[in-house]
Amino acid sequence: MNGFNQQLSLLVLNSEQLEGNSQVQYQFGQDGGTLGASNEDSWRLKDRLGAVSPAHARIEWLDGRFCLCDVSGQTFINGSTSPIGPMRKVFLQQGDELIVGPFRIGVHLGPVRVEPELDQILGNRQENDIDDWFDREKKPVRDNAAPPDMYNDPLWVLQQERQSIAGLVNQEPDTAASPLSQASSLSASEDAMDQKFIELPTIQGGVPALNDYTDGGTALSALMRGLGRHIQTPDTQQADAMLEEMGKTVRALVEGLLTLQQEQAALADKHLRPIEDNPLRLGLDYDETLALLFAEGKSPVHLSAPAAVAEVLRNVRIHHIANQQAIGVALESILQAFSPDVLLERFGHYRRSGEATQADDSWVWSMYQHYFRELTSIRQQGFQKLFQQVYSQAYDRAVRERQGQR
Repeated sequence: MNGFNQQLSLLVLNSEQLEGNSQVQYQFGQDGGTLGASNEDSWRLKDRLGAVSPAHARIEWLDGRFCLCDVSGQTFINGSTSPIGPMRKVFLQQGDELIVGPFRIGVHLGPVRVEPELDQILGNRQENDIDDWFDREKKPVRDNAAPPDMYNDPLWVLQQERQSIAGLVNQEPDTAASPLSQASSLSASEDAMDQKFIELPTIQGGVPALNDYTDGGTALSALMRGLGRHIQTPDTQQADAMLEEMGKTVRALVEGLLTLQQEQAALADKHLRPIEDNPLRLGLDYDETLALLFAEGKSPVHLSAPAAVAEVLRNVRIHHIANQQAIGVALESILQAFSPDVLLERFGHYRRSGEATQADDSWVWSMYQHYFRELTSIRQQGFQKLFQQVYSQAYDRAVRERQGQR
């Protein structure tokens, strides 16, 4: 037995959303457990709107790894726009981020030391050695212990605390006592005041430091999961260069989409909403948009970065298809407007009463020449007006139809 068990630590990153006495962090062992809004759940997560259901998700130990089972079918992972799926399971990795209702939950994996039980310690010793062993483990009694009646004097207790703290400060680094012995040196004065303190449970492994999530290897691993592909990187320098290139790529993508949104008003969503929930369509500059997509400006009522980009790109595709359809309809209308039968019927309305000119071919040709000169004159906008009217109606209709197919 190696003395270590694996432990899964989950931490609510937006703890301001918690309600009641819900814990910010919880550790799951290999026995697993559930997280949800019920008192029966191992980790109770309660929010204001009740978005977290009882037994929302379950942690399991499977094939030597921790996995999450999406019991409710409403658990998301690593920015995905679709949930994991009812009763579907995914293996958890260091640095994963879960979405449970309004909560963003960070994942930390690490070993926890298994302390031996007392009977296991005693079982390794002979019966006749136990008394000697306890004698050796006894702590020496301080010679300068104060008389019992001094314990009730608060001034004496305060003096003893100051001396203890001063002694700890003046110790050399290599001869400093351990945290356990330092705590023991102050325990007598604390007991003398008859004060009762609650011992907080020690969090095994602790909360992972920021560097655990931002070092090159972890960042590259998380990036590979987001890309859905694994790219071999032989050394750290090449990994750093790859991360920088991908950062520049994201910047070019965001700036390009912002430019598209500013120059193409037609790319706007035709569905009316009380708020604009896509950060890319708020008319902000690059820095402000980046903060809304990835950093401290993120709002719970804004689309996630992948969903926002996907929506804009989908609208670009819809615009392209609708534009082609509308151009075709407008050109067809112009051709129909200039068909011989339509023009001949229109020319007939131009004949004034009492005009003796016969409607022969020469007359028709003469009327067409007059018609064309008037059509192309400065005071007329025939082609543009006809095309724009038909195009606008056809484009709007095509966009609404395709956006309604979501």
